[in-house]
Amino acid sequence: MLFAVSAWARPKKNDVKPVADMRVTAFFLEAQRQLRNQNFDTAYELLNHCRRLNPQAAEVLYYIAPLEMLLSRDSVARTDMELAVKCDSNNYWYADLLSKIYFSTHRPTEAIGMLEKMNRQWNDKQELMYMMLDAYASQNMQDSVLSVLQRLEVKDGKSDQISLEKVKIYTQKNDVVAIIDEMKSLVMASPTTTLPVDLLPRLLKEKADAFILLGDIYHEAGNDERAFQYYDSCLVYRPDDAMALNNYAYYLALNETRLNEAEQMSRRSNELDPDNPTYLDTLAWILYLRGDYAGAKRYIDRTVELMKPEDLEEATDVKEHIQKINDKVK
Repeated sequence: MLFAVSAWARPKKNDVKPVADMRVTAFFLEAQRQLRNQNFDTAYELLNHCRRLNPQAAEVLYYIAPLEMLLSRDSVARTDMELAVKCDSNNYWYADLLSKIYFSTHRPTEAIGMLEKMNRQWNDKQELMYMMLDAYASQNMQDSVLSVLQRLEVKDGKSDQISLEKVKIYTQKNDVVAIIDEMKSLVMASPTTTLPVDLLPRLLKEKADAFILLGDIYHEAGNDERAFQYYDSCLVYRPDDAMALNNYAYYLALNETRLNEAEQMSRRSNELDPDNPTYLDTLAWILYLRGDYAGAKRYIDRTVELMKPEDLEEATDVKEHIQKINDKVK
């Protein structure tokens, strides 16, 4: 995962309440001073004395638990923090430290349970969501990771980082539809973002297929410059791919640019698949844009011959081409 949180995050000074038990206050304050000066042995002795005086002083348990971990007394540290959380269930930092101790002592089920409980209680804390991402990912809980990523997306909006993390999971799940939908939504939200071609190595047999897909996605998002780059790359791998030639030619025609090149690509696609009405319509429209109305009429008529009536009824762009071409040859 891309997300990480410091293993032993400390609260701000004002987030920890002073020890309520006056018997241990002086020892506790001195222990904190010794900790600040990195005199850990002395601090541990003072905190241990505080714990003997009041075994349920949650503030003392919070500060002594990491020292117990350093002394390899993991079970003592865990017991201390479980008691601290029990004594003060509304303290975020106590729960946070307990979840980290669970992970450090190889108890992922308890750690995840604690994080989920914290999420129900403090669902506005973004760092908590990142901790949950790491926890779920460490246990390969893909659906739970996706759920957290979607929450982050709702909170922060679309981003390359979140979308690419989602795509990785969809790839592991072999969910082609979800991958394509996610890529489309990301590009629609940010048409200038760059999607790497190797997102789909297991799902598409050849790189050329990935280039076609990405070209179509960027065209739909209105970034034809990048769409054309992907189609150029596709034709390097498969120069006689009829669909790529047709799509590229049609996108150029829609921009009314490089029409000579578009016509060449369109004619080649029709040579490769001569009775495809989609390809015939593309060539007809390019010829219309170039002023060859007789040629356009010939190809649009052939398009109509090959299309099923119900398909033609749905094809608004083809019907528009028919009308405009027929208007020129009356």
